[in-house]
Amino acid sequence: MRGKFALVIAMLFALASSSQTAGGAKSEAQKEFEEDPSNLSINSGRWAILIERSNAGLDLLEKSDSDLPYNDARFLYYADSALKEDAILLLQLRNRLLHLGLVKPADVKATRWPAWIFEPPTSKESPDTLTARLDWIETEADKLVEIGCEIGRKKSDDTLFCSVE
Repeated sequence: MRGKFALVIAMLFALASSSQTAGGAKSEAQKEFEEDPSNLSINSGRWAILIERSNAGLDLLEKSDSDLPYNDARFLYYADSALKEDAILLLQLRNRLLHLGLVKPADVKATRWPAWIFEPPTSKESPDTLTARLDWIETEADKLVEIGCEIGRKKSDDTLFCSVE
């Protein structure tokens, strides 16, 4: 619930910051952008670095889950967690492909991202639900993934560049 509230607040703030006031005066965000257009980009990119560094810190934790029982709940949780991570990585891939000009906005259909992507992982989802989610990711990812794989195969001269079998 807290995450949804924060998202709504962030969206409202972004909307308010991007618009001009009723009297036609420029918003503070617009004035700052006109003063230094690079500042918004720099501050936005800063979070990617901080998030990466936070993940690197978590990698140093060396917490083992080997003492957890190998049961259905564990495997359902891992599947749900991995599918949600896959979906976020797919979104990042799509954005990177757009940024690099390898696809045009018109080339990538507007994807309606399912709400389950943004929910915390759980062991409560059924295998049927998780399989349906996997099917969704496979459908959405197929063409986007192939773009980078093709480039990787050509640049590395490795026909198995994207082989994970």
